[in-house]
Amino acid sequence: MVKWHSLAAALALGACVSATPSAPPRLEVAWRVGGLANPESVALSRDGGFLYVSNVNGEGEAKDGNGFIARVSTDGRMLQRDFATGLDGPKGLVLRGDTLYAADIDQIVAIDAASGAIRQRSAAPGARFLNDIAVAPNGDVLASDSGTKRIYALRSGEASVWLEHDLLSAVNGLLPERNRLIVTTMAGRLLAIDYHSRAITVLAEGLGDGDGVARLSGGRYLVSEWPGVMHVVAPDGVHQTIMNVRSENRYLNDFLLVDRTLYQPHWEPSELSAYRLTEGAP
Repeated sequence: MVKWHSLAAALALGACVSATPSAPPRLEVAWRVGGLANPESVALSRDGGFLYVSNVNGEGEAKDGNGFIARVSTDGRMLQRDFATGLDGPKGLVLRGDTLYAADIDQIVAIDAASGAIRQRSAAPGARFLNDIAVAPNGDVLASDSGTKRIYALRSGEASVWLEHDLLSAVNGLLPERNRLIVTTMAGRLLAIDYHSRAITVLAEGLGDGDGVARLSGGRYLVSEWPGVMHVVAPDGVHQTIMNVRSENRYLNDFLLVDRTLYQPHWEPSELSAYRLTEGAP
């Protein structure tokens, strides 16, 4: 997800650095496609043949009506740039059934996954910068609000606060697991939230502006740091950097890991990349 512009400057990266494993995970570019406009997140279609790509097309908090969703094939071809239009700053995307949900500043937008038509806009009361979005095992659509310390839940078209906590300051990426929700924050934390008790466990710290997150083997996590660093976090919270593209001015936002392929939007330079992931031993 993107950095909320009015947040305080990022915390310094902590000293939590692991000894280099004998075979760390590697990322190799498979393809890139341009022609996008500040892409932020991706979701895979039901048939696995293409990706929905959110495009903010400007500032992340601007209610300008020019945000849109594109469709890109999983082999890197632009299929339809303006699949869904009329959004403001769409960021996180998730597919549930035949509906694509987008986190759009202060509302969760339900979009027909086949036609791109907007079905419903559900306001999230008090939200300031909705960022990532995910579907919990019980079917709730959860959305993080980087502008507050909240995660919202959408049920039956109504959004309400699911959890508010100081540890959720600058909350960003969401990754549902069977019994818990994995969360990144732009305060550099990787968290786990129990669905039932809502108890929060700190898994790691010192991750800078934490953004996207995916699970690897051996209880490890892949975490992107805005604007252009990728980390691997071990079960003990120790982490190492496996990619740094800051010098290229290539941003790493939210991402999607599917069958050893990492689909990564780049807010700058408005491209989408696919990386082949090769995992090392945990």
